[in-house]
Amino acid sequence: MKALALNIDDQQLQAIRERMDEANQRAHFVIFQSVERKTGKVLRLITDIESFRAIQEQHAADSDMAIIQDIVPISDTLARWAVAENMAAQQSTDESVLADLEYYTNEVLKENKQAINPPDDGEN
Repeated sequence: MKALALNIDDQQLQAIRERMDEANQRAHFVIFQSVERKTGKVLRLITDIESFRAIQEQHAADSDMAIIQDIVPISDTLARWAVAENMAAQQSTDESVLADLEYYTNEVLKENKQAINPPDDGEN
């Protein structure tokens, strides 16, 4: 496994999975695909169903979004993704934290037999 900024032990991972199991009872996790209308850029992301609906509404004018996997099983990989996602929300300018999020997003996609996101070409 590559060196990452994210560093959690097995006990922390288990506690995170338990909290995710509880959250999953209220709003399950989904994998969705977003296609930017202007560029055709495709991105696959993970979120809970309620956040997906909000994101879809926010970006209705510029992107087509669809759920490509309706239920994502809670796994160690998903728990690591959740930690990376939380860290990225708090430290959005830290390149190593953003790299972790990209890495774990692709790991969850692979684990769920979905196509991974290509490396960012630097364009926004």
